[in-house]
Amino acid sequence: MSCHRDQPEAPAWLNDEFFRDVMRESNNDSSIELTSACILRPGTSKKDHYGSVMFRTTVTYQSKRLDEEKFVDIIMKTKSEADGLMKDLLDDDGLFVVEIEMYSKVLPEMIRMLKEIGEEYKYPRYIYGTLKPHTILILEDISGQGWVEGDLINTLDDMKPIVKNVAMFHAASVILESFDTTVVTKFRHTMAHKFLGLEGLVRKGFGDLMQLTELYPEFAQFAKPLVKFQQNLRDFFDSIFKPTKSIQSVLIHGDCHTKNLLHQLDADGRHTKTILLDYQICCWTSPAVDLYYLLDMIPTQEVKDKYRSELIYLYHQQYSDLLKRLGFKRNIPSLQDLNIELIRCAGLELFHYAAFMSYRFMDQCAIDVEALLKGELENPVTKNEEYKKIMHTELTRLLHQGTLTND
Repeated sequence: MSCHRDQPEAPAWLNDEFFRDVMRESNNDSSIELTSACILRPGTSKKDHYGSVMFRTTVTYQSKRLDEEKFVDIIMKTKSEADGLMKDLLDDDGLFVVEIEMYSKVLPEMIRMLKEIGEEYKYPRYIYGTLKPHTILILEDISGQGWVEGDLINTLDDMKPIVKNVAMFHAASVILESFDTTVVTKFRHTMAHKFLGLEGLVRKGFGDLMQLTELYPEFAQFAKPLVKFQQNLRDFFDSIFKPTKSIQSVLIHGDCHTKNLLHQLDADGRHTKTILLDYQICCWTSPAVDLYYLLDMIPTQEVKDKYRSELIYLYHQQYSDLLKRLGFKRNIPSLQDLNIELIRCAGLELFHYAAFMSYRFMDQCAIDVEALLKGELENPVTKNEEYKKIMHTELTRLLHQGTLTND
């Protein structure tokens, strides 16, 4: 199936002079000159939809310090210059401030700590980032180094490298905060306004669930609880994106889904390594946020249903072990503590199901991203039997555990 979507036009300032200056600054070498023109390519495939505008290119250069010509493949992320919802969501530069800080300072320190205990945490090499005169982040493009994108994960074994990465990221952040308390202040922000800025998507997602309650008698019991949940949605998001006293807070990735992962595969197609991408919405809060992304946005529903408890257990084992080996002196949350925290934050799981599950049953190539985020798409999925079965099962579970309530 082919997908058709217009690629954004590159801004005029992304030119050879700009890339030459980037190479000079990132290499601390004012003698660098380009030896061939930089040809911009789309940074994402036509079926993918990202908040940022992305491009790739290869920079080939020479300098007085080098014996031979060198090149580097890069991928760059900048803001949309076209009017629309994406421009509005990214207009304040806040997400770029976070991501530049993560790639330039926080991730290198995490890697240093983890390396000392024999662990390896990978991420694309940071090359350049700035907000003025134009907002841009540039990383090494590692797609030619054996790293590939993937779809929903359909085996427990392929989930394990992802669980390990999330555990390493969380554990290293806790140690980092223990000797640098500015981590909390730098990343003490709420993403609630960004999520609720997607008002149309939220309204449409919960509207589809309400349509189920009207069309099918077996869904009728969820109508009032869903209405009540929506009324408190803003307060809920504010609460889960703030530091919590109920469990040890961590620096969360905040956007762990399949499009923000790259994998290395063995000869049989099994995942041997995974890295996380896109550190734009990291904040200091409950680990439950990332765990719900891990459960809801990465595996197939079948894998989640079969291994949900095991995935949480594996994360806790990895996280606890890493904290001990890193020399953490405070109390480490128990598995029971973690499961209680997951119940406290379970409204995020309901939000994931309402806002995103239906798109697993739609033609992703045909989705107009602006229409999706504004909630303007008609959704035929409410008649899909598999979707209805999943939603009835999950809404029942959330009702029985108290996430949905009439009280």
